[in-house]
Amino acid sequence: MNIRLKEIEERKKEIRTLLEQDGDDLNLEELEQEIRSLDEEKEKLEKRAQIASGIQAGTIPANTIPKPQGEKRTFEGMERDEILSTPEYRSAYLKRLQGKLLNGVEERALTTDAGAAAAVPTETLNMIIDKLRQTSALFPRINVSYVPGNLSLVVANAKNAAEWKAEGTDGTPADDTVVEINLTGYELIKLVEISAAAQAMTIDAFEAYIAKELGRQMAIAIENAILNGTGSGQPTGILTGITWDSSNSTTWTAGSNVDYDTLMNSLALLPTMYHPNAVFIMNRSMLFGGIRKIKTTDGQPIFTYNPQDPARNAVLGYPVIVDDYMPDSKILLGDLNYYYWNFSQAPQIETSREAAFRSGKVVYRGLAVADGKPALSEAFVKIEEAAA
Repeated sequence: MNIRLKEIEERKKEIRTLLEQDGDDLNLEELEQEIRSLDEEKEKLEKRAQIASGIQAGTIPANTIPKPQGEKRTFEGMERDEILSTPEYRSAYLKRLQGKLLNGVEERALTTDAGAAAAVPTETLNMIIDKLRQTSALFPRINVSYVPGNLSLVVANAKNAAEWKAEGTDGTPADDTVVEINLTGYELIKLVEISAAAQAMTIDAFEAYIAKELGRQMAIAIENAILNGTGSGQPTGILTGITWDSSNSTTWTAGSNVDYDTLMNSLALLPTMYHPNAVFIMNRSMLFGGIRKIKTTDGQPIFTYNPQDPARNAVLGYPVIVDDYMPDSKILLGDLNYYYWNFSQAPQIETSREAAFRSGKVVYRGLAVADGKPALSEAFVKIEEAAA
C-alpha cells in the first residue's frame, strides 16, 4: 500500500512539472481528471491504512468498520417479479427452507412484499420447469400457460380461409369450428424426504437437488395426465377427453400386427393443417414389437431408429415419441399444440420438520395447481387394434 502511495506522489510531481513548462500541446482536461483520480485513490488508501492501524492499536473496535453498501440495499418500490429475480430473495428463500439464519438484506427481501415471500424464486422455478421439460417427452410440445385462477380459451380450427368480396360488400360468416376450453385447477403434490444433512448443503447444491426431485416427479404425473387423465380430480387426457369415431380413429385387424396401410389411413384422417407439427406417440412395446417389424417391399424397416439421438427417430418422416403411459396396442397421431395446460399456481415449495420427527428427516412438499384438456378432436387420430 505504501508503495502505491509513493507512486501516486511521484506521478503528481510529474504532472506539476508538465504544467509549469511552456507549450500548448498539453491536454489540460485529461491532466486535471488524472489528478482528481489520483487524489481519490490516495484518500481511500490512507483511510484504509488508518482503520487497519487503529484496529491493531486497539483504538478502533473491528465491528465499527462500515459494512459494504450491499448490506443497505432496500426493495421498496420494486415489483414482485423484480424481487423474485434478485439473488438476495433467492438466497433468503432457500436458506429459510434449510432452516438457516438470514442476514438483514435477506430478511428485507422476504418481508418487503408479503405476497412474494410465498413464491419460489425465479431462478429456482426455472430450474424446476426445465427439469420438467427434460423429463417429460410431451410437456415441451403442449400449449402451456401460467395464468392465476380459472382460464377460458376459445380455439378455432381455422379451416375456412378469408373470402374475396367486391369493395363495400358484406362478408359471409364462416362456419369455423370453435371450441371453448375451461381450465380450472387440481392440486399436484410431491413430497421429498431427505435427511437433516440438507441443512448443511450449499445453497446451489440444495436448490439443484430440490428442483431436480420436484421437477422429475411432477413430470411423471403430468405426462400420464396428458394422455390418460380422467378429468375428475385431475386434468383431462387426450385418450379419455376426445370423442373417437370413424372421422378420427382407425383400427388394424384383431390378433395381428399394425400394418403399413393402417398407418397410411391414419395420416389420411389427420387434416393437412395439423401435419407440420404432428407426431406419433406409442409405448416401447408397440414401437419395437409392432412398428419396427413393418418393412417396405425391399425389406427396409419404415421406422428410422437412431439410439444416439432419440429426437431423430421417425416413422414415415413423422417424429416418434416413446411414452410408457401410452396403453398397449394403441398409437396416437396428432399435433400436441392443441392440448392446453395452465398452471393457475406455479410450483411452490414448503418444508416440515414435524412430519418425520422420529427419524430426524426433513420433508419438502412441492405443490402446483394446474389443469389441462385437449381442444380440437380433429387434431388427433387414434390407431388401435380392433376388438376381437
